Formats: sequence, C-alpha cells, structure tokens
Amino acid sequence: MSVKIEAQTVTEPEVADAIGLAYKLGELPLDLRRRGIPAIRYAGAEGNGGLKFRTNTATEYTLQFESPVRALRRLSSGEDIRIVGITLQYRREAILVRSESPLRTLADLKNTKLGIASCGNPEDAIRIREAEKNLDVALARTGISSERPNWIELHREGADGLHAGRRELQALLLGKVEAVYEGRALAAKTRRLLGVRELEDYISYKPAVAVLTASAGLIAEHPEWVERTLAHISLASDWASENRDEVNRFAAKQLGLPEDAVESVFSECLYEQFGTTVTNDKWSHLVRLKRELQEIGLLKPDFSLDDALDQATTQRAQSLIDGGQIEIPQSEPISLYAESDLARSFFTDRRPARLLAGDEDALEAARTFAAEIRPGASDRDRRRKLPLGEMKRLAELGLLGLVVPKAYGGPDVSTRTLVEIFKLISHADGSIGQIPQNHHFFLKSIELIGSEDQKSFFFGEVLKGAQFGNALAERSGGKREKRISTTIRKSDGEEIYELSGSKYYSTGALYSHWIPVTALDEEEKRVTAFVPRHAPGVTVLDDWSGIGQRTTASGTVVLREVKVPERHRFQHWKIFEGPQYFSAFGQIMHAAIDVGIARAALEDAASFVREHSRPSFGSGAASASEEPDLIRRFGELGIRLQAAEALLDRAADAIDAARKVLNPETAGHAALTVDSAKWLVTETAIEITNALFEVAGTSSMDRKHNYDRHWRNVRIHTLHDPARLKLHNVGKWFLNGIYHEYKV
Repeated sequence: MSVKIEAQTVTEPEVADAIGLAYKLGELPLDLRRRGIPAIRYAGAEGNGGLKFRTNTATEYTLQFESPVRALRRLSSGEDIRIVGITLQYRREAILVRSESPLRTLADLKNTKLGIASCGNPEDAIRIREAEKNLDVALARTGISSERPNWIELHREGADGLHAGRRELQALLLGKVEAVYEGRALAAKTRRLLGVRELEDYISYKPAVAVLTASAGLIAEHPEWVERTLAHISLASDWASENRDEVNRFAAKQLGLPEDAVESVFSECLYEQFGTTVTNDKWSHLVRLKRELQEIGLLKPDFSLDDALDQATTQRAQSLIDGGQIEIPQSEPISLYAESDLARSFFTDRRPARLLAGDEDALEAARTFAAEIRPGASDRDRRRKLPLGEMKRLAELGLLGLVVPKAYGGPDVSTRTLVEIFKLISHADGSIGQIPQNHHFFLKSIELIGSEDQKSFFFGEVLKGAQFGNALAERSGGKREKRISTTIRKSDGEEIYELSGSKYYSTGALYSHWIPVTALDEEEKRVTAFVPRHAPGVTVLDDWSGIGQRTTASGTVVLREVKVPERHRFQHWKIFEGPQYFSAFGQIMHAAIDVGIARAALEDAASFVREHSRPSFGSGAASASEEPDLIRRFGELGIRLQAAEALLDRAADAIDAARKVLNPETAGHAALTVDSAKWLVTETAIEITNALFEVAGTSSMDRKHNYDRHWRNVRIHTLHDPARLKLHNVGKWFLNGIYHEYKV
C-alpha cells in the first residue's frame, strides 16, 4: 500500500487561545482602534496567537501565547520578557492501530512495536518519558507488569518537514510499527478516512499549556496597553465559560478540527479552560517543566522564574474590569469597518454629481432615489449591510447640495422642500434618511458664519459630490450634564490648530469626505473644525450597536493631534450671539425623518391587514379590512399623522420666514413651531410604529417581515432630542409669552 501524507507548513497551536477569542468577540480590536493602540494580530511560529505593538521609537514589542518550553528557553537566554498569564487545557491522547489490526485492548500490546514520533531533541525526551509513564500506569491497572510494548522512536528521515503526528501515522500505515502513541487524538471522521482506530480501553489526557508573555519594554513604556488587552482576554475567558457551543465552533476553526470533534479531541470542558489566571496548579506545572529541562541541560540553572511573573500588571487589568472600564463582549459579529477602514475607492470612484436647478428638480431626484433604495431597505437592516452604493448614488443625484445658496451654484431649496425630501427618503429607508441630516446641518452653519473664502471652497466641494459627516456628541461615561472634552488649540504658528478628542453617535462620518468636529477653543468657546476624512490622526470606526438605525454607522471618531488650518475652522458660537433659526433648522430634519418612517409603518400595516390578517372572532366582518374597529383605529392613526405633517409644514414655513427677516419674533416663532412639531411627530411616530402589530395581528410579528425595524428606527432616532423638553419650551410661550432660546 502506498501512502502519501502532505507536509504541513503551518504549525497547529497546542491550545485555543483567548487572544483570538477576544478578537472574534469584537471588543478588543475596537478598544485598540478607539485608543490608537498600534497593535497587529499575528500567529507565531508555533501557531499560537499574539499581538505586535510598534511604539513611537519604532521598537516592536509582543504580547503572545507561546509554548512553555519556548518561554522558558527565552527566559533562560536572558530575553527581557514577563509572564502575564498561563492557559492550561487538556488534550486527549490515544493509541492508534490500523482498522484491520487484531489489537483491541491494552492487554494486546504485549511485546508489540509501539511507535512514537521524535526529532531527537531534549524536549521530545520529556514528552516521550511522560507518554511511557502514562502508559505504564494504564497497563498496571490491567495487571500487566511485564511483556510491555517495545517503544520505537520514529525519527525524522531527511528533510520532509512532517509534523510529528504525520510521521506516526505514516509509520503505522506503512506497517513499520503495529501501533502508535498519538499525542493529538484524531477526530472519528479522520480516523475512518485514514483507516485507523483507537484502542478501546486507553483514555489519557495531557496538559496542553500556553504561556502568555509580554515584552518587558512594552510593560515599562505602555503598561496601559498591556493591562487593557489582558482585561479583554479575561472577559473573553469569562464569556467562554458560559457559551459552550460557540466556543467549540471557535476552537474548531482555530485548531483545524471538525466542529463535532472538539470535545473528542480535547476535554469536554474545553470551554471552561480559556482562562489565563496563574493558579498554583499552572505555576507548578511550569516549575516542574523548568526543572526537567534543566536536568537535561536545555536551560541555564541560574535564572529566576518567580522574577519573570508580573502579577502587578494582571491585578491592574482586573481593576479595569472591576471599575467597569472595559466593555463586556456581546458575541455579536462586529462590522468589517470596525477593524479596518473603508477602501479609498469608495470616496474616489464616483460619477460627477448632478447640479439641481431648484425645488421641483430636487423633489424629482429624491423620488428617483427613494424608489431605488426602497426594495433593499429591510434586507439592509436585517443583515446590517451598509448602504455604500446608495450613498454614492445620493451624491450622484445632487441630493447633497440641496441647501447650497444659489449665489454659489446650488438649488437653495426651501425648508418645506427639504422636509419633503427627508420624508421621501426616510419613507423608503429610515436609516439612509438619517445619514445626510448632519451634512445639511453643517452646510447651513457655513452659510451663517463662513467667510467668503470658506463658503466658496466648501460649497464647491459639496456640489462636486463631497459629503459631510459629523463628530458632535461625546460619551461622558457619567451622570453629569453633557460637556465637550474635545479641544482645539493653536499649534505651529498662528494659522495652524491641533484638534484632539473622541466622539460617538457620529452618523455618516464613515461615508464622508469631510468630518465637521465640535470642539472647545482656549476660551472654552464652541468651534467647528472641518477635517478631511483621511487626515493624519483621524480614525473612524463603525462600532455602532444600537437596536435601530442599524446602517447609519453612527459610531466613533477619534482625533489625535489633527492639524487644522484656519480656513477650516468656524466659530460656531457666533451663530448664537443673536436671534437664530439654526437650531430649528437642525431639528426639523429629524422630525421629517420620523414622519417618513411612521408613514412607511402605517402603509405596511394597511397592506398586511388587507392581504394577510384575519377578522377578529365574532366581529362579523368578511375580512379584516372591513372590521369596524380596525377601520376606526386606522382613522385615528391617519389623522394624527396628517396633523403631524401639517404642523411640520407650518414649522418649515416659519424657518424660511425667519431666514428672510431674522429678528427675535421670527426666530422665536420658528423655534416654537419646530418644538411643537417635534413633540407631536415623536408621539405620533412611536404610536404608529407600535400600533402596526396591534392592528396587523400576531402573524405580522414573524421575523421574515422585519416590521419591527420601523419601531426600532423611530424609538432610537427620537432620542436625539428628548420630546418631553419640548412641552416646557412651548408651555413657556403659551403661559408667559416667552420664546425658548437655544444656546451653546
């Protein structure tokens, strides 16, 4: 029989490592990118997981899992590393024979040739000695004290590069030995394919150990990098102990095993064995191995293992967890663009943007766009498929230049037309409807406070198809009133500023060419810096995990010493020095988005009732759509939606009136009507999206319809500006005749 086993070029890891698990769960790579920690994941020569860190001095440090022998040899040779964890998992060993062999039990091994792989190095001597000891113990239990098998060391022949286990199998299948001692048990399917089987009464587990080491220089220069990484590894290990099936799938992929073979090759408790805490048992195993290696001359006799153990770093890592400073893994797949950025081609490979002539032209373009995006809306939400092609199309149709003034070549549509366009797009896809809101918001700020040079440049950029994102809001991490911590300070000369900070809820930033960033200057005044999307120091992460508006990419923008020229800096605070309609302009677009989503929900409800719902038992109606109570309920919902839309139109007209003649009265009236509309729209949209299931019935809740996206989208989007506050703003007018003024 001719047997050929291919040489293995990549070493399989001995253990399933928690770095890989932490990466898969998502919070570790997100945290690294958010904090600008320059880490690259890699697999070492032994196949174990690790991270490489490159510092400002170009020094490369590592945090990695490695075999205990390698770690001990590095320490013995004087390498400056620290032990920050140990993982111990139990891997099943087996004695294999050919399928047709008469050997069945341990007793049958008397005087047989039992092969075990060896490369002739001292490490293998320890491994073989352990295997002989394990078998002796098993044989003693069966009463065999003599006529034991003859151990045959299977040395490498030539430079075939075969993995040890492959050499054992080759020798067995070629008949060089009658049985082999396999340190890595094989899956049942693999055994059948190879024509081998295990002895029935031999079950043994060997400890598979991986030592987690960190460069001492890394701990000294950037202890926080190591501590945060260790904290994520610890939380991933905790997660593993509660998620057996998912961990087995991960381990199977990492170790190159069939999923159903993990627990037959490893212990059934593998999912509980990802922890890296240095326990007495683990440390004793390492100490014992050190002593054995020293006895055979593989290690120097004079190095201290205790000095290499860094318990202070692991304790600080635990303090981060205890203090709630590390996000607990959620096990949901993270976005591709949380770990890496969009391809540059997304921003460059585009058709020229269309120049819209005016309101009617803009409305027609919006209708075209809405018709194109509507069919895929539910699927994009369900799969969280980002609308990359759709955003290119939005720019191509000219729908990013809607409020560019006519003096600069734009259509300068009325606010009522802008509202109608947001309703149209949001009716088709609520997530896409939200993405350009901040774009138009910041375009309006340029009109209000920009210099002629700034207006000419940025309006020109937009008319060519450039999109603005946003970096406004921040996560405070506490219960205090919101405050801006992002700063902009003069740097290299009078005309250059340096911008640093971190933003969240950055809707549209991932898709944008420019990111307007809100920051505080030296005088604690609020300014806006327009930053090129790919400027040095800018990191955009799609780490948005909200229940709704799932494809808006409303995640994180991190800014690290970003250079900002004077011409890209706007004194945002000046908008609020006197009467202004800017706040009302920003809020009315949000209200329009919610109206569009509510209308889509009401239409889906009506369609489902007509086509699928059954009339209530005892109603006497021939169909659900003829049921009197349902007709009445649709009447209530429809009237409220019409009232909200009418008030929204009135608010839009008030904004345009304030724009034409700006004074305290027109500005106050614009704020009053927008606040009124925002409250009514919020109440109405939430009621309609919730009532969809009430009127459509139980079958409408089937996941295949995905109708819950309307409620999720409205519920999360209406949180932007709490509607409850609007009642106070409006109440001050109707009770005391005082308009509410928005300040920064």
